[in-house]
Amino acid sequence: MNSFDRPVRGIPAGGNRRRASLTIDVFFDFICPWCWIGTRHLSSALRTFAALHPEVKTKVRWRPYPLLPDTPAEGLPYQAFYLSRHGTPTAVAMRRAQVQRAGQAASIDFDFSRINVLPNTERAHGVVRKYRRIDAGGQPAQLIERIFSAYFVEGADIGNENVLQSLEVEHNVARAIALDAGPPSVCKPVGRGVTVSGVPHFVFNSGVAVSGAHPASTLVRAMQSALLLSPMQPQEDA
Repeated sequence: MNSFDRPVRGIPAGGNRRRASLTIDVFFDFICPWCWIGTRHLSSALRTFAALHPEVKTKVRWRPYPLLPDTPAEGLPYQAFYLSRHGTPTAVAMRRAQVQRAGQAASIDFDFSRINVLPNTERAHGVVRKYRRIDAGGQPAQLIERIFSAYFVEGADIGNENVLQSLEVEHNVARAIALDAGPPSVCKPVGRGVTVSGVPHFVFNSGVAVSGAHPASTLVRAMQSALLLSPMQPQEDA
């Protein structure tokens, strides 16, 4: 059993006249199917957490973590790359079946057969950087979701400038930035001793880390554990 699957005591659920904040740093890359699964679980966990602790203000900071930064700008042949990586068609098929089973639990239908290009993801992360704002009403998450879907369901080349421009238009990226008066999200250090060796990787209030595409229940427990390590302040009277 994961330590975060155990009940966390000492955090009252709502109406406790105290306030706290929870910052979640999400390290991810668009070529990682586990990252899409992990962000889906995070979305579910945030809904559960908000119902349990409506007094807590949450912030999500999206942090690019390119897995293959040396990929050419034009990308690589996708199918050939994974055949070389796993050795045999059988090994590739087994790995994809594993991911697809995990995806079903997050309501994702991966279609690896439609992907032709393994992209360099820097441009895709750049689109998110244009859009990213702290407390932007979930819109960055929606844009990230759309890019994942374009790649893993539609087989779109998300390293292609024209494809990304189309996604920007679809999500009104330029307009959203113009309307957002808030400060840009700045990627600051996430805490001493934090090491990211793979993605998805979640860090809660710079103190509690979870690596991998864990179920939503595990992420909720991690959020609660992070709150226990962070001081809460009295809530001001309305």
